[in-house]
Amino acid sequence: MDGKLNIDPKREAFLDLSKQLKDNNYHNDTQDWQDAWFADMKGEGEKGIFGFFGPAWLINYTMAPNCGGSAVGEGTYGDWAVCAPPVGFFWGGTWLMASNSSANKEAVGEIIRWITLDCSETGLQYMWANGTLNGEGGTKDCVASGTVMEMSDGSLDFLGGQNMFEAFVPANQYANGKCLTQYDETINTKWRDQVRQYTSGTKTRDQAIKDFKQDVADNLDVTVDLG
Repeated sequence: MDGKLNIDPKREAFLDLSKQLKDNNYHNDTQDWQDAWFADMKGEGEKGIFGFFGPAWLINYTMAPNCGGSAVGEGTYGDWAVCAPPVGFFWGGTWLMASNSSANKEAVGEIIRWITLDCSETGLQYMWANGTLNGEGGTKDCVASGTVMEMSDGSLDFLGGQNMFEAFVPANQYANGKCLTQYDETINTKWRDQVRQYTSGTKTRDQAIKDFKQDVADNLDVTVDLG
C-alpha cells in the first residue's frame, strides 16, 4: 500500500485459522506440489480429503493426472465436483503483449482481437473452453470470457459429469487486478512459510509476524514498519 508493506487483518485471521486446522487435525499437514499432497488427490493420504482450494486449472492439470486413474472407477477419478468458494481470490493471469514498433500492426491487432474478444465458435476462447483447439477430445478449460463459457459445455467425467462452467462463470467477478504487484508471489511464499512454522509450534504468533516483516525488508524493495 503506497509502497509500504501492509498486512491485511484477513492475513492475520489466516494465521489463526491455520493453527486451528493444525491443532484439531483437520488436514493431513501436506504441502502443495509435494508427494504427500498428490497422495491426497489419489485418496491415499492418512485421512480422506473433503476438497482442495485452488484455481480452475487445478482440476484438469493437477488433480486429474494425479488422482490415480484416467476413467470413472479408477482412483478418485469421477468422485470430485467444483463449487464456489466462501471467499473469492485472484492470482496472476495470462498476459498478451505486442510491440508498438511492429511492421504488421493490423495483423497483430487481429490476432489479439481473436484471442481476447472473439466470442464466436471460431474464436480461440471458445475452442479452448471446449477442448477443440487442436481437434476434438482436447482438455476443456476455463477462459476469460463468461459469455464464451455460458455458451460452452464444461462437463467433465472427472467431475462426475458436472459442467464446471456453471460454477466458474459467477466466480469471474472475483478476478480483480487492482492490488496486483510484482512482489505478490514472493511475499505470499514468505508469509506461508512463517504460517507453517507457527502452526507447527516452532515459533510464536508474534515471532512469525516479526520474522515475516524482517524477511520482506531484507529482500524486497518495500518499506516495512519493523516496530
